[in-house]
Amino acid sequence: MSLSSGPFFIFLAAVCLLYWVAAGSRRLQIGLLVGANLFFLAHFNLVYLALPVAAAADFSIGLGFARWQNGTARRLLLGGSLAINLGLLLSLKLIPMATGASWRWLLPLSLSFYCFQSLTYTIDLYLGEMEPARNLSGYLAGALFFPSMTAGPIPRMRKLLEQMSQSFALSPEDGARAMLLIGLGLTKKLLIADYLANNLVDRIFDTPALYSSGEILIGVYGYALQLFFDFSGYTDIARGAALLLGIDLPENFRQPYLSVNVAEFWRRWHITFSEWLRDYLFDFFPKRRKYPVLSYSYAFVLTMMLGGLWHGISWNFLIWGALHGGALGVVFAWKRWRKAPAQATWSKVLGGLLTFHFVCFTWIFFRAGTLDGALAMLRGLASLTWSMGNVTLLVAGVLLIAAVGHCLPHEWFDRAAKASSRAPFWVQGLAMAGLILLIQTLAGRGSAPFVYGNF
Repeated sequence: MSLSSGPFFIFLAAVCLLYWVAAGSRRLQIGLLVGANLFFLAHFNLVYLALPVAAAADFSIGLGFARWQNGTARRLLLGGSLAINLGLLLSLKLIPMATGASWRWLLPLSLSFYCFQSLTYTIDLYLGEMEPARNLSGYLAGALFFPSMTAGPIPRMRKLLEQMSQSFALSPEDGARAMLLIGLGLTKKLLIADYLANNLVDRIFDTPALYSSGEILIGVYGYALQLFFDFSGYTDIARGAALLLGIDLPENFRQPYLSVNVAEFWRRWHITFSEWLRDYLFDFFPKRRKYPVLSYSYAFVLTMMLGGLWHGISWNFLIWGALHGGALGVVFAWKRWRKAPAQATWSKVLGGLLTFHFVCFTWIFFRAGTLDGALAMLRGLASLTWSMGNVTLLVAGVLLIAAVGHCLPHEWFDRAAKASSRAPFWVQGLAMAGLILLIQTLAGRGSAPFVYGNF
C-alpha cells in the first residue's frame, strides 16, 4: 500500500475518522493504532503479522533492563535485541543474494526502518538514556507505526513513546500543516520525481551509450533531483499522516543540495538516518587523541561503508559509502587545519558547487544497477559530446521547477500553514481533493514505488 496511492488515503481517512471519534479514550485510540498498524502490514503480506512478535520481544527486553542492573545481564539483553533486529535486516539483504532469486514478490516491505527504530529503544535503554515502556499496546502502536514503516523517517522510540503516552490534540494549525505536507509530498512524488524518472533518468541510466556527455550530465542532475523529491515527498506524506494522528515525526531533509561541504550535506540529507549512524555506530568506534585525523577518518569511512551496504550488498553501494566516508574525513581534516570556517561568499559558493557535483558523482554509483553500469555512465561523461537533442523543453522545465523548488525558503511553508489554518477544515479538505484531482490529471500514469521503499 504505497503512501501515494488512493487505497492508502482511503485507509488513512478511515483510521483518522475512528481515531478522532475515540478522542475521549486514549486507550481506545492506542488500540485503534495497533489495529491499523497490523492491517497495514497484512496488506503487504500476511507473513508480516509475525513482526509484532519481534516487537514484543524488544518490549520484554526493555522490561529486563529495568529488572537487571548487572553489566553481563544488560549486555546479554542488548545482544538479544541486536540479534533479532539485525537478523531481520540481514536476512532480507542476504537471502536473495545467497539464493540468486528475488524475494520482493514474497516480502515486498523492507524492514530496515523498523529495525533501526527498534534499536534506538534497546540501545538507549542500555545506555541509561530512557525508561522502559510499561504498556505493550502503547509500545506496539509506536514500534509498528504505519506512516513511517515503509521508508522512515526514523524517529527515536524515546520521543515516539512520549507522544503516544500524551492525550490526543489536533490544533487547526497542525491540521493545516498536515494537509499541506500531504499535498506537497504528492506533488513532489507524482509531478516531479516520477516524471523525471520516466522521461529522463531511467532512459539515460539504462542505455548511456545512446546519449551524449551533455545528456548524461543532465540525467545525473535529474537523478539527484528525482531522488530528493521522491524521498522527501514520501517523508512529507508520512509526516502529514502522522500529524493527523497527533504524532510529530522528525524532519528528514533541509535543502541538502545547498550544503557547502559533505559534512553539512549529511546534516541536511536523510537526517534521521545520518543521526542514527552518528549516534549508534560512529560514536562507538574507538578514536585516538594522538592521531585524531587518521582515527576519525577511519571511523567515517567504516561508518559510511556500512551505511552503503545497508542500501544493498554490492560494490556500487560500498564505493558510494567509501567515497562519502573519505570526503567526511577530508572535511574533518580541513576544519582542524583551518580552525575558523571561511566566511567569504565566494568560498561558500565554490564549496557548494564542489559539494553538489561530488554528491552527483557518487549518485552515479548509487543509481547504476551494476559497477559496469556506473563505469558506462562515467565513460559517457568522459566522451565530451554535447548534443542535447534528447532533452525536451518540458523535461528542462521540470528540472528548472525542481531546482527552484528545492531552494525555496523553509519559512514559506510555515507561513502557508499558518495562513491555511484560518480556513475551515472542510475548505482545506476540498482544496486537497482538488489538488489530488489536478495531480492525477497531470501525472497520467499511476505512481511508481518510492525509491527508498526498496531499502
